[in-house]
Amino acid sequence: MKVLFLELNEFHAEVLAKGAEQLGLENLKRLCASFKSTTWTEDTYESDFLEPWVQWVSVHTGITSSGHKVKHLGDVPHLEHPQFWELLSERGVTSGIWGAMNASRGSAKECLFFVPDPWTASEDAYPEELNCLLDPIRYVSKNYLNRSSLLLLKKVKRLLGLLIANGLGKPLLRELLSLPGKIAKYGMQPFVFIALADLLSTHLFLQYRKRYNPDFSLIFLNSLAHLQHHHWHGMDFKGDEPLAYGLRNMDRILGLLFASMREGEIFCAANALSQENTNEDKPWILYRQIDQAQFLKKMKIPFIRVEPHMTHDAHIFFENEEAAKRGKTLLEGARIEGKPLFLVESYADFREKLFYRIAFTDAVPSDVTFQLGGASFRFFDLFKPIVQRTGKHIQEGTVFCSKNHLPPRMKNEELLKNLWNTVPTASAPLEGGLWRQKAL
Repeated sequence: MKVLFLELNEFHAEVLAKGAEQLGLENLKRLCASFKSTTWTEDTYESDFLEPWVQWVSVHTGITSSGHKVKHLGDVPHLEHPQFWELLSERGVTSGIWGAMNASRGSAKECLFFVPDPWTASEDAYPEELNCLLDPIRYVSKNYLNRSSLLLLKKVKRLLGLLIANGLGKPLLRELLSLPGKIAKYGMQPFVFIALADLLSTHLFLQYRKRYNPDFSLIFLNSLAHLQHHHWHGMDFKGDEPLAYGLRNMDRILGLLFASMREGEIFCAANALSQENTNEDKPWILYRQIDQAQFLKKMKIPFIRVEPHMTHDAHIFFENEEAAKRGKTLLEGARIEGKPLFLVESYADFREKLFYRIAFTDAVPSDVTFQLGGASFRFFDLFKPIVQRTGKHIQEGTVFCSKNHLPPRMKNEELLKNLWNTVPTASAPLEGGLWRQKAL
């Protein structure tokens, strides 16, 4: 028995249902008509653990955030617990993992193909040629506001070669021919390219799934999470608004996934957490450094390397512990309108490394300054507002499954164990505390 597990990051179930009905999207209707369960986490905003890169680790390991202690994107090297596909591999069960957030292939020899998320710099794809997919997405995500067109073009060229080599020339040509019209309509909005990346990535995932035929297949998609955070302005979906565009794109992706299903295969889609609309809340502005490395140099932070993450955070690496302490002191002292500009955290087991994130989210005038290290700087010379958030994370999640075997409500860390134990296989189920013994 096969399982296809779609990690449809942060989707809001009512957005899917209403969008499907209003826009006549049959594949989304089919998804929403599946058996439905809810998930939840005890983590809160105040704990800093109500983030997808934390909750997906809980899903993958069967461990709460307080147990696995992975708090930030790129913290995979600190993970001490086996992931689901590693446990399956020990039982001889094959898997294919595509885009899983904050994940590694680890010790899973039976993981036949693996693509990490683009923000986890420590992980490469397997087989090696799949890095051609990872490289341009990783480059754009880490150089969001300041990138070389020539370098990006080289990376995209290698990706196009990978797609063509895998028999995807026709769908690629179709999408490239339609792209100018979409840009003319929406401009160079990121959601256009994020949706395109999800679609092309799904095409390639399905080619590898067909080739390797794993028992457990996982694909992670992020375009709806992005659209809900950036473009969610109500529940009345018109034909040309960004969220309607994203829902149509997701309907196409679901059509591809459904068409790939084998007879009797179980399909499951989950979000790990959802979002609620924030249009009536106080404005929450996401800021990002225009250039992370140049910012740190200007602030005289003695770093040797910086790894930007998805939005407004990064890891900074230093030559030694003393340099890291100096960098932490300087960044923690930064103030804007009397408030801390950054949240800064160190690692007990990696003293030359810091995590930092822009903690300031208020709307400010164009001439506002910030203070760091005894000097004052114009904020918008070094930072840029990305978006006024339209959706924020909530503790509840949703699971849609083609089989009615899951509990109606469960914790995130229980999801994959419950799902796999409904699958009739020759391998031992994750019962009798075996999942917990392995994970702990």
